[in-house]
Order: sequence, then structure tokens, then C-alpha cells
Amino acid sequence: MALVKQRPNLVLGPNMPDRGVVASIDWLKPSLPAAEFEALQRSNTNRPDAQAFWSIQARNLAKMSAAGVRIVLGSDGNTPYAPHVEMADMVAAGMTPMQVIVAATRNGAQFLEDEPMPARSKRTRAPTSSCLMRTLLDDITNTRKIASVYLRGASVDRSACR
Repeated sequence: MALVKQRPNLVLGPNMPDRGVVASIDWLKPSLPAAEFEALQRSNTNRPDAQAFWSIQARNLAKMSAAGVRIVLGSDGNTPYAPHVEMADMVAAGMTPMQVIVAATRNGAQFLEDEPMPARSKRTRAPTSSCLMRTLLDDITNTRKIASVYLRGASVDRSACR
């Protein structure tokens, strides 16, 4: 852990595995074709082997977070809603909602920049609305209830992104 902390440009993208527990996926229903949602619902079962693997990953993430390792949010898959699941998993693993928000915004933005991260450590791209922050700090799964998206000050037509 000390070796990892000596490298400030190192980041961890945990990419948590499937928890292996039945979870509410109703929030996905409006955005998925019925057949795809039903397939997800059928596979939404308790799987002890997956739970055991997830627990190992969760303990490792908690240790890395407690040690101060820079964590980012990301996905190596093609599932558009995966970051929402990943954020909930990160909280379930022991990170605070604020740590997860920072991982998803500031740390991710710094990771993608060309300049070394420590030189940009005072910049942040976290949400600025105190209402939004309060809602996310109460329950990180509220990221699944986004009403609108803005890019460079312009509203994004989310229906065009599907």
C-alpha cells in the first residue's frame, strides 16, 4: 500500500464485479426494450459464488480508499447504465457518497487531462447544485433519476443518445 501511495499519478478504476444478489432494477425498465429488461430480470438472482468474489473486491477497494489511493469511476463494458451500478457498489464497499462523487467527477477529469494530476488537484468538476449534492449524499442511487444533462452550458437531448 505504501508503494502505491508513493505514486500520485496512479489511479484505481475498481470496476466492481456483479454483486450476485437480487437487486431492484425497476429504474431500468423505461429505458430498455421489454425483452432486454425481462432477460435482465430473469438473471437477477442470488449467486453465492459471485457474492464471495464481490466481497473480496469490496474489501480491496475499501483498503485502497482508506489508504488515500486516487479512485476513478469507469467501465470497460458497453452497458450504458453500468456507472450507476458501479457508484452504488462503491458505496456498498465502504466509500462515502462524496468520495464516489469525487471519483466520478474530479478524479476522472484529472485522469483524462494531459497535465500531471497533482498540478491540477485544486480543480474540480463536481456538480455545483447544493440540492443535487444533498440528494446524492443521501442516496447515491439518485444518480439514476437525472432529469436533464448539460454540456458546456447547453441542454443535451437525451432521447437522441439512445
